[in-house]
Amino acid sequence: MTESLRDIGEFGFIRRIAAGLPPAENVLERIGDDCAVVRVGDNLLLLTCDAAVEEIHFSFSTATPQDIGWRTATAAISDIGAMGGKPLFLTVALAMPAETPVAVAEALFGGIREAAAAHGLHVAGGDTTKSLTHVFMDITVIGLAGKRYLPRHSARPGDLLAVTGSPGRSAGGLVALQLKRAAPPLVRAHLRPQARIAEGQWLSEQPAVHAMIDVSDGLLQDAGHIAEASGLGVDIDPALLPLAEDLAQFQETLGVEPLDLVLAGGEDYELAVALAADGHKEVCRQFAATFSLPLTVVGRFTDTFKGSRVAGEPYDHTGYDHFRI
Repeated sequence: MTESLRDIGEFGFIRRIAAGLPPAENVLERIGDDCAVVRVGDNLLLLTCDAAVEEIHFSFSTATPQDIGWRTATAAISDIGAMGGKPLFLTVALAMPAETPVAVAEALFGGIREAAAAHGLHVAGGDTTKSLTHVFMDITVIGLAGKRYLPRHSARPGDLLAVTGSPGRSAGGLVALQLKRAAPPLVRAHLRPQARIAEGQWLSEQPAVHAMIDVSDGLLQDAGHIAEASGLGVDIDPALLPLAEDLAQFQETLGVEPLDLVLAGGEDYELAVALAADGHKEVCRQFAATFSLPLTVVGRFTDTFKGSRVAGEPYDHTGYDHFRI
C-alpha cells in the first residue's frame, strides 16, 4: 500500500523533509522551529511564513474577511514573538477565484494591514494570483533577533513548563461561532488574537528561560514540540492550568469540556516556555508585574520518558495535525 501524508502526519512529513536539507553556513536554525534564524552580516534575521486555506483554516460563514485577514497575519507575526524577536516587515501571497467580490478581497488585505500596524510592522510587498475555488493566503514575516533568541530545542531536564495568559479562549470562541452561541469575549479572542511580541522579547532576556514556542496547535502539542526537540518528555498537571473566567462562565453554553480547549484548542498565540526551576517564582512575579498578565507554571520537562503526558498519562486530544484531521 502506498504511504500517504495521513499515515505520517504533518510533523512526520516536516521531519522527513528537514532531514534531507544540507547544512548552510549562515542558517543557524531552520525547519523545525517557529522561525528560521539566518545570519546576515552582524544581524540575525528571523524568517517565517504561515499559510491559510479557506475551509481548512477559516470560513467566511463564521468570520468577516477583515477578521480572517487579521487572524492569518497574526499567526505568522506570532512566530517572531515565539523566538523573542522584533517583527519588521511582512509580505502577502493571496490567491482568489476571479469571481471574488472586490470588497471581500480589499477587506482581507485590510485585516492583514491592521494586524501588521497593531504589532508594529509594515506590509512590504507580495503577490496575487487566481485560484479555481477557494481563497488561499500565505504571510511571510521578517524580523530581527535580539541579543538572545529562544529556540525549541534548549529545554533541560527538570525545567518547568510555564504559559502566558489563559489558553483555550480562542478555541472556545470557535466553538461558539460554529454552534451559533453567544459568547462575545471568547469570539473576540478567536477573531482578533494578539501576538505576544513584547512579552516574548522580555522572556528572551531572562537567563532562566531556556526555550519557547507559541501556542498555535494546542498547549499539550506545542509543549510536546519543545520536549521532542530537546530530547525530553513533558508532563502537564491539569490542576495547575489557568482557566479563564469567561471560558468557565460559558462552559454550559458551549457544551465542551474546558480542559480539552485549554490543552488542545490552539490559536491562542500565548507563549509556552521551559523555565529553570531555580528562581522561577521571581521570573513569574516580574512578568506579571510588567505585563499585567500571568505566567503560570503548569508542568515539568523530564528525561525519564519521551512525549507529552497529562498527570502522568497519555491524553486523547493532543492538538491539531493537518493531515490527520
